[in-house]
Amino acid sequence: MKREAIIYLAGRFLPAVLSLAFIILAIRYLGPVVYGRYSLLFYSALIAITFTFHWVQVSMLKFLGHPSREFNVVVGRFYDLTVISALISTAIVFLVSFFYFHSSPSEWILVCIFTFLTHFYLFHMAILQVHHRSVRTAIIEGSDQAIMMAVFLAGMFFAGWKSPSLIFGALVLGLAGVLALRFFIRAKGLFSINKARFYWDSRFFGKAVAFGYSVMLWLLFSHILMAFDRFVLMVHFGYENAGSYSALKDLISKVVIFSSLPIYISYKAKVLDLWHTNQKAGAWGEIKEALNFQLLIYILIFIVFMVIKSKLFDSWLGIPEMNSWKIYLPLLFSAYLWQMALLLQRYVKLLYRINLMLTGIVLIAIFNVVVNLTLLPVYGIMVSSLAMLASSALYLGFIVVLSITGRRKLTVELKSK
Repeated sequence: MKREAIIYLAGRFLPAVLSLAFIILAIRYLGPVVYGRYSLLFYSALIAITFTFHWVQVSMLKFLGHPSREFNVVVGRFYDLTVISALISTAIVFLVSFFYFHSSPSEWILVCIFTFLTHFYLFHMAILQVHHRSVRTAIIEGSDQAIMMAVFLAGMFFAGWKSPSLIFGALVLGLAGVLALRFFIRAKGLFSINKARFYWDSRFFGKAVAFGYSVMLWLLFSHILMAFDRFVLMVHFGYENAGSYSALKDLISKVVIFSSLPIYISYKAKVLDLWHTNQKAGAWGEIKEALNFQLLIYILIFIVFMVIKSKLFDSWLGIPEMNSWKIYLPLLFSAYLWQMALLLQRYVKLLYRINLMLTGIVLIAIFNVVVNLTLLPVYGIMVSSLAMLASSALYLGFIVVLSITGRRKLTVELKSK
């Protein structure tokens, strides 16, 4: 594993542990109603940020990855796009918070500030990624989670504040803290722009949109796939059921993601190295090996979960109503299948344009939305879990078909040379 990957994984350890601790503490001490409302507001902000900004972030990694005399000018143009994106998404989140969720002034103000600051956090993280500053990236991510958790614990146990505003207040102070910290640990020469100057260029804007929109749309529909069932649950069964389900889904998802991250990062580098050195057949072998390792890790997670599940639901999370195999087993399997699809997708992206994968995720998201809208009001929470399992399985099947056909096409090409 490359040094940068090791540093990145080490830096991700603290945020991962703190995020798991946050879920357990929030659902246990604030309750399902508060967690449910936070989850829906958070995903509303996340979807708005993805729609207005993710294509900017993708384009930054593309255009800034190559040395250029116009580097600072390009960074200035991306900074202008970040400001515009932040204003648009913040306006969207305000409308959703105020008119749909009927948020209190403190709640919608904090959600809007969180949305606005997230853009600049992601902007600076992209700059660090372009310059391969793994240590600084790890410091920023770890500091964000540490400040957020410190504020969250202080507000909950010392101030007795138990509302979604506490969570978003902690998130805001975490972002504000690391954005301030960035100026103390910044490396000179990363970029230099005049923030009073407007760098707008319509042709540049068009190129940035053209390059980043496909990836943005894929991520947007993946967020919809992960979040839509929560909204339907809230409408038909209230915040309490939506919160309990969201906490369980978030916890399982984060455990599976973090346990798969070392494999994903290390094998991603191996696959790309083999592919770019014209050893394309070897790249497929590495992917199969990674999938086998991921299966072993998932089996271990499954065994541990089944051993501790009673204590997890009753004592740690305080949501005994979720201790039903019809709810937790589909979520466990769907999290694993989704991570398998993402790992295999790394190989497929080398063979096909992302538009094919975009088509797949759009169709799967539509399927998930239809199932939840039609069946969840009748059969209850288990529909959400089963719909997530079916959606993950269908998307994995779609990626498997693409990988098989792409593999055959590649074999023919190699034999013809």
